Amino acid sequence: MTLDLNDTSALELSAVLLFVYSLQVFAGFEPAFQAGVSPWWNFFASFLGHSGAEHLFNNLFFIALFGTIYRSYTSEKIFWSTFLVSAIGANLTAFIFYTGSPIIGASGGAMGLLAALAVYKPRKIGLALGVPAPMYMVLAAYLVINFAGITGASSVAYEAHLFGLFTGSVFGLWLRDYSKDSETGEKDSKNSDWQERIRKWERKYMIDSGS
Repeated sequence: MTLDLNDTSALELSAVLLFVYSLQVFAGFEPAFQAGVSPWWNFFASFLGHSGAEHLFNNLFFIALFGTIYRSYTSEKIFWSTFLVSAIGANLTAFIFYTGSPIIGASGGAMGLLAALAVYKPRKIGLALGVPAPMYMVLAAYLVINFAGITGASSVAYEAHLFGLFTGSVFGLWLRDYSKDSETGEKDSKNSDWQERIRKWERKYMIDSGS
């Protein structure tokens, strides 16, 4: 994977979330999803909407910070796949933990981006509650916060956050394995190149063509 600082995927995702929230505010759009009650498409629309401005801007911060760093080390396809699959994984909690209430928000997808970055680039510096720290510590901090959150009564969908963190971690593990395979392939290619040079040298200088 090569470092790419020219992509705007995180900004594009942020623009989509801002657009959907503007539809909620100005057009009365209701994207929240409740299992067994909402139409099926709300399952997907719900992770693009938000319950309020503070909820929205918290997720925009996560996406702008961790998503931008993550995208710089991966690709546009991997960025969007990580967000969408993590958000879908997080929304599955609607059928387990939130059958009696609606869920909404991009937090699961944002947490997925954070976790994928932390597992893939654990020593990259990020922010843990506003404090600069290696990404493995950032991930640990948010795991503690969300596990602690599920022990008390709250309107925050901590279980959805944890599902998003888990799904993102799987992406991070896959990226680590993919990078190792790529490096091995490059080494094998270099070794093959040197072996071919040696064989040419042997044919030219060491083999007696007249024997």
